[in-house]
Amino acid sequence: MYGYLWLYKKPLRSYIYKRIISSIIVFFGVILFVFTLLFFAPKDTAENVLGKQATAEQKEAFNEQYHLNDSYSSRLKDNVKGLLTFNLGTSFEGEEQISTSIAQRFPITLKLTALAIILVVIIGIPVGVLAALRQQTLWDYGVMFAAIVGISMPGFWQGLILSMEFSIKQNIVPARYSPSDYLSIILPLIVLSTVSIATVARVTRATIVKIMDEQYIVSAQALGLAQQKIFFKYITRNALLPIVSIVLLQSGIMLGGTAVAEKLFKIDGIGNYMITKHLIPDVPAIMGGVVYIAFIVILINLLVDILFAWLNPHMHSDSKEVSR
Repeated sequence: MYGYLWLYKKPLRSYIYKRIISSIIVFFGVILFVFTLLFFAPKDTAENVLGKQATAEQKEAFNEQYHLNDSYSSRLKDNVKGLLTFNLGTSFEGEEQISTSIAQRFPITLKLTALAIILVVIIGIPVGVLAALRQQTLWDYGVMFAAIVGISMPGFWQGLILSMEFSIKQNIVPARYSPSDYLSIILPLIVLSTVSIATVARVTRATIVKIMDEQYIVSAQALGLAQQKIFFKYITRNALLPIVSIVLLQSGIMLGGTAVAEKLFKIDGIGNYMITKHLIPDVPAIMGGVVYIAFIVILINLLVDILFAWLNPHMHSDSKEVSR
């Protein structure tokens, strides 16, 4: 006679809890790291804002007004509180409310990133698929070479070359972004998405090639199943998770890398805002921009890890069957 003893272990739930806790630790680690760099960086914020003609009394009054003479721990506590309550106070440059400025600029950056993600999906994935299906052909070699070039190309240099050629010389697209001119978004999107398109294409190709070499695919081909059925029913299904994961990870990378495109093409997004504030440096403004972007990137990575775990059959082994 056989009996069954169910031992609940909940590995998926335990994994998710651990990842959430580690993500929270990373988030506060980013806050601590960025603030420490800004706090100890050699600077004279008062002089940068007031000018070299400012007197010692004016500088001292400025430092007192913005608590720049406070201790490390006191300023860190104030910054953490401001970040968590979305109340970052006023900018060092005047009465500008930092939280309001960030809230106005974040949608612009998110829109730019979202359009870049769409571009990555509609170009990177099909190109990678075709390269995998046409292995060791001129197309395959050309795609892989272009991907290497795309990954190796610095975004700022690429943006300058594109601006000089297509904006200044050819006058095809504007060199400066304008919300009312849809053509002005083309060059920023190219600069922002090039590396990610190349990365997604390479990962897509490598994933599909690996799956095509699996024994069950070889067996399906030997049985005479239609190539379209093999591709859509078996290859695509198994390749979907790695491809979706790399797209999500690249989304976070692109969001964190918008500063170059925004600065180069005069886009009033959060990346351009942070670069401008870094010249002072306006610590609360920089902290807000960096930390809120980091939060979204950390959240994306957390979702990718949870997605992987959820689709892993071993993580759903809530119980063991014991016989006697």
